[in-house]
Amino acid sequence: MEYQLEELLPVTAGLAEKFTSKESSSVTYETAQMLMEAVIYCINECERDGGFALRSGKGLRAMEAYQIGYEKVVKKAKKAKAVYDRLTADFEDYGCSNYRDTLIIGMPEFFLRYDARFCPQDHILTLDYPAMNSSREDSGVRLIYEYLCHVEAEKRFLDCFDRRAVTDLMRNLEEKQEIYYMGNICSLVLFQSIGCFVTKKQLSNLILTRTDTEEIRRFFLDDTVEQMEDKLREMIGFMVKQAGLSGQQNYFQKEGKEFAVRIHNAIEYDVMDTLFLI
Repeated sequence: MEYQLEELLPVTAGLAEKFTSKESSSVTYETAQMLMEAVIYCINECERDGGFALRSGKGLRAMEAYQIGYEKVVKKAKKAKAVYDRLTADFEDYGCSNYRDTLIIGMPEFFLRYDARFCPQDHILTLDYPAMNSSREDSGVRLIYEYLCHVEAEKRFLDCFDRRAVTDLMRNLEEKQEIYYMGNICSLVLFQSIGCFVTKKQLSNLILTRTDTEEIRRFFLDDTVEQMEDKLREMIGFMVKQAGLSGQQNYFQKEGKEFAVRIHNAIEYDVMDTLFLI
């Protein structure tokens, strides 16, 4: 975005009039800052999704860019709600209170309180349940929409497994670590699935034995971390395709890098039995 401050101020002033319902000619510094951020957020949304050449004097005027961006923000909020409705239509929390509380208790607050006009940059929630590979670099409805799309894809992957198998896997980990699980359920299941894939066990059951961990160790024993990652990305890609998620393949395959490091370290320090749940 290359608008100058003098181009943004009239847009912000107009928004301030709406904010005060024209009953006041001034707002607090904090409110003015919030409204300026709202203007910039919407203009960035216009630039990001519209592909406009937003250059002062050469493209859209700031007011036009803001209005287009605002309309896109409103549409994205509606799209986010549609994703959320699909996600929660047959929601299963697998006994993970953090997962349930974030999506079932917390998320409705976003749709109730989100202010696309005056504070679109505020996503309101802390999103305590982590999606895989979430960077959290964005904000507002962009962050919420991306988060819900990722969690929905993860849910579709989890739906391929027996509910009890996923629940038992998480409970076993909680008993082992003596703490409630606060991590990502899909990442946990995906990692255990790798062990099942290597040992040719039934993926949906997620059951491994001590003998299986030795077989997994031998499978990766002579590989570098990079070679492990290549193998893992290939296996993850296959499983994701089987789950009907070819379009999200790259999203899931990003886990391969972390998985490779974990397996490499487990082999180096001879702790494979602690890496997978048996």
